[in-house]
This record gives sequence, structure tokens and C-alpha cells, in this order.
Amino acid sequence: MSPLRWGLALSGWADLAAVTFLPDAAVLRVLVTTAFLLVCPGLAAARWARPASARAADRTVVLEAAVLSVVVGMSLSVLVVEALYLSGTFTVTRALLALAVVTSLLALLPQPGGPLSRMRRVAPDDGPPTATDDGGDPPSPEGGALPDGGASRTMRSSGRLAAAAVAGSRW
Repeated sequence: MSPLRWGLALSGWADLAAVTFLPDAAVLRVLVTTAFLLVCPGLAAARWARPASARAADRTVVLEAAVLSVVVGMSLSVLVVEALYLSGTFTVTRALLALAVVTSLLALLPQPGGPLSRMRRVAPDDGPPTATDDGGDPPSPEGGALPDGGASRTMRSSGRLAAAAVAGSRW
């Protein structure tokens, strides 16, 4: 596990310790808490939700990740504070405790895109399209509907749609 993940996992607990042991108006307490609230929960959530790409050295990608981290961190903070206010149990310590737990869980969860999710998912191939797939149902020997009610054509079409969705192509 990388030092960034351990740092994120421990950041909330360090902030909680600073809030607990430092005096109320201490500059260090305000700086540590502000830095934690603005960066750490959002960075943990963005890291987990969006794996780093190969272009991570590009400045625009780094800026995008920074903005996303701040916005998601503020959103998580607002959600926690609002839930505590509505339940009538808000304190700064409880809010930071909840955010420390969320940050630690998000930092320590295995990142999506691991070995199991990198395996290519292959959909069954229906074969080449037939003339009946584009038009209506082919005529049956009796001149009526297909014996299966047209279900075979529907199954083939939905199989191709699923294969296209897995492959990421557009129809």
C-alpha cells in the first residue's frame, strides 16, 4: 500500500487529535482542520472513484484531480454536518470523527481497476447479422407468426446490444 493511502487514512485521526488537544482558537488547529476538510475526504473519494490514468503527469489532469478533490471534500463535509444537524447531535468532534472514518475507509478500500476488474469481459458472439435482424420477422411456413413468437430475433438483438455496451461502442 502506498504512503499516500496511509497518509489519507491517518489524516482524519491526526486532525481529530489536533481538535481534541489544541486550544479552541489555536492557529495550528484551524490550519490542520481547514486543510483536512478541504483536501483529504475528497482526495480519498476521488482516488477511489476514479483511478489514476497513465497521463497523471499532465498538468490539466493534476488540476482536474485537485478541483475534484476540493469539491467532493466540501460535499462530503456538508453531507455529514447536515445529517448531524438534522439529528440534533452536531458537534465538531462528531463531524470530524465521521469524516475521519469515511476518509479512512475510502483510502484503505482497494482501488477499482485491480487485477480482477482488468480482465476483459467477453460477451458471446451471435455471429454475423442476418437479413431477418434488420427487417420484420421472416415468414413462417404456415404464413403466420414465428413458433416462438419472435423471441429468437429479440434475443439475438439484445445479445448484440449487450455486447456493444460491454465493448463500449455506440449504435
